Amino acid sequence: MSQTGEETIAEHGLTFYASTKSLALTPGHTTSGDKVYRTFDPVGTALRCFRCHSTGPVALAEHFEIKPSEAGVHCEACHGPGRAHAESGGKAAIQNPKRLTAAQINLLCGACHRQAGDLDDDTDWSNAWNIRHEPSYLHRAACFRNSNGRLSCLTCHDPHQPLKMAAESYDAKCIACHPKTTHTVPVVSRTCVGCHMPQVSTSPYLKFTNHWIGVYDPRGGKLIPAKRVVKDLQPASATEDSASGIIIPGDPSTLVPVYEKAVRERERQSGTENVKVARALYDLGAFLLEVHKPAEAEPPLRRAVSIDEHNADAAIDADRESLALALEAQGRRQEAFDLFRRAAGGNNPRVAARSYAKLAQMDEERADLYYGDALREEEKASGADSARVAILLEEYALALRDRKRDDQAEPLLRRALAIQNAAPKADPGVTIGVLNTLGNLLEGRRRLDDAEKLERAALTLSEEKMGPESTQLAITCTNLADVLWNQKRLREAGQLYRRAIAIDASLYGPGRPETAADIANLGMLMNDAGQRDSGEALLRTALAIYENTLGADSQQARFVRDHLTRSAR
Repeated sequence: MSQTGEETIAEHGLTFYASTKSLALTPGHTTSGDKVYRTFDPVGTALRCFRCHSTGPVALAEHFEIKPSEAGVHCEACHGPGRAHAESGGKAAIQNPKRLTAAQINLLCGACHRQAGDLDDDTDWSNAWNIRHEPSYLHRAACFRNSNGRLSCLTCHDPHQPLKMAAESYDAKCIACHPKTTHTVPVVSRTCVGCHMPQVSTSPYLKFTNHWIGVYDPRGGKLIPAKRVVKDLQPASATEDSASGIIIPGDPSTLVPVYEKAVRERERQSGTENVKVARALYDLGAFLLEVHKPAEAEPPLRRAVSIDEHNADAAIDADRESLALALEAQGRRQEAFDLFRRAAGGNNPRVAARSYAKLAQMDEERADLYYGDALREEEKASGADSARVAILLEEYALALRDRKRDDQAEPLLRRALAIQNAAPKADPGVTIGVLNTLGNLLEGRRRLDDAEKLERAALTLSEEKMGPESTQLAITCTNLADVLWNQKRLREAGQLYRRAIAIDASLYGPGRPETAADIANLGMLMNDAGQRDSGEALLRTALAIYENTLGADSQQARFVRDHLTRSAR
């Protein structure tokens, strides 16, 4: 990287690779040209790089030069500030990752290696480039989730020693938990990790170990396990309540002082009412929103609005949108609504599209009208066939469906699906969502054969992209089961409901409302099939879950209770 100006940093297109001792394309680049980032972009694109590739706080020096405290990864990257510890001769306390739980260690290491989410539903597991996010992949593994906290990054890796590259180095760790493993197929590797944590090449110069420990297809499937051999997969939270007590030096919020100093420097150079000050204030406020500090974001955003209003600057629309987001996050909905409306009526179509979509979420009675406006503005901003247009088309269709206007919703969904199918790198999550929504609509209109085709396409895509358990796959199993039930194919429908129950239990837990919904579905199906004892037992299980989690008077509990009463007559 090089700083190329007061507000620009370039990531160079060529990188030196130790494995080949030569220059080649930088990871993520398609050409040898540099990628130029705006230093103070609110999402912190360039500044965030320093959080993981240097140690200690990043500072802003003269002429807006970015200064990392210490190049490279050193002690304080994991242990936190160490001055008091060093000056006391080791007597003062310091963070010791060895004393953290497995989830906390995953959180700490994931600050740079990519933190896992509870569900990780925004990850395309079929994309080899994602394999470098080790904590996310470890979080998917049954070995991690069923280890009761015994398995963590530190189980296999000593951060004070060079990384062991030989696969044999890790077998002892595997055997400690699996001393008597029986293989049902011929073993194709001399080591445990050779089969169950395969190496994945992301380019001719880079390869990473897949930390989703599992059973892989020896014929070449190295990204997603070929099958799940553990029946009772435990749900695992990616974060813990106690996580707030640990020090993560790479936390993005540590960059706030850099943004604050940039504001002061702009004020010193240009005066308090200059357009450059407004931009620095906006960057600070928008970044505070990114790090979930809406109350702190409000004052700089209000100042940015004031300066841009005074100067009649075109950036006023984006100022108002961000200020509205800060107010909404604080629960001040009416103030936020008024600002979103003003931003929507401005001259920036991209801001207008986002603001109309927010108005639709906040005013459900007129959501369909607002989504229509959002769609029109997004088409101006990004073109009629953009990914964002496809997302808005589905949201617009859902608003129409809420108003019982499926005849108008269907062409919108078909257009969204056409956009997704034509896109070379379409987001699979969006495509699956559109397929499910359109399939559900057609099921409601009794076009069951068409609905089944769409749901089966969603099922295949979910399995290929999202892995053996994801919310998308669970929803698709349920939707397809509903279609098959309407076609009187009860046995196939029952198998899909059972699969959805297993997925929900692995994601949320067996005693959660999400799991109860499919247990209730299976119970009603069993009743319809004449298996009343089994059906009623399932319904009572679902009822107990709803009463325990949502309350005896919840809508879900009343629905199941009414069904039990009717089936008893």
